[in-house]
Amino acid sequence: MSITAKAESLSATITDAVSALAAETDSAKQDVTFRAWLMTMSRFYTYSFGNQLLIASQCSTATRVAGYGKWLEMKRQVRKGEKAIYILAPIISKGKELTTEDGETRRLRGFRAATVFDIAQTDGEELPKPPTHDATEGGDDLLPRVETAIRHAGIALVYKVIPCGAQGLSKGGTIEIDERQGIAAKCGTLVHEFAHELLHREDRSQGKQQRELEAEAVAYAVLTHYNLHPGSRFYLASYGITGEMLTASMQTIAKTARQIIEKIEAKGEGKEAEGGSALPLAA
Repeated sequence: MSITAKAESLSATITDAVSALAAETDSAKQDVTFRAWLMTMSRFYTYSFGNQLLIASQCSTATRVAGYGKWLEMKRQVRKGEKAIYILAPIISKGKELTTEDGETRRLRGFRAATVFDIAQTDGEELPKPPTHDATEGGDDLLPRVETAIRHAGIALVYKVIPCGAQGLSKGGTIEIDERQGIAAKCGTLVHEFAHELLHREDRSQGKQQRELEAEAVAYAVLTHYNLHPGSRFYLASYGITGEMLTASMQTIAKTARQIIEKIEAKGEGKEAEGGSALPLAA
């Protein structure tokens, strides 16, 4: 198969995955499939929406992927016989009309098929393990980082007793959180309401179902990225979510989850997040 044909095949795989999710009539299966994509997205949040789907469809258990040469640089060897994971990589050309800071113009000409491998397909030197965050170990560290990211975004944060069982409220520039929640639950509620502020503060044209789908899916993905599992209160069937609603929001969810993670990480490092490639070849 030619490089062009392979890229076209991968694009078709992305379209088919989205169509299959939308067409799924079994709500329980649809929920499981959607959550599996959210978990993949949480691990590969810097990757494009399409590449997240490609990784999920070919190796749902992948946790860290890189190209063959990149693994060699990290002193790890892809085992003989391992099956590559195909993703789409940009084809960049140089131009002369416009220049960037490095004195060159880069233009997107299209996409090509590229191969990566999961760390589980390699042997070699141990790599540093990422920090873990859970309700008893790391949640205390993660909570202030989320709070700082929210405040730095110009959003006021108020802890108070909220009546009627609400865990948090987004009020257009202010987030209110029920102070009686535990650390893990506060993290989840904060990210949920942060997503509302980023997505729905100016535009509330969507119905409540769609808004809640986006905010809770973003929270699920962000918390999963930090290995924090307070337990999602969101189930697709309980909100009457349709396949069309899912597919309409998937790219928005992926973009917003990345935005929030980068804000949390930037505040953790004491600097603004820097833009990165939408289609990296290594995690």
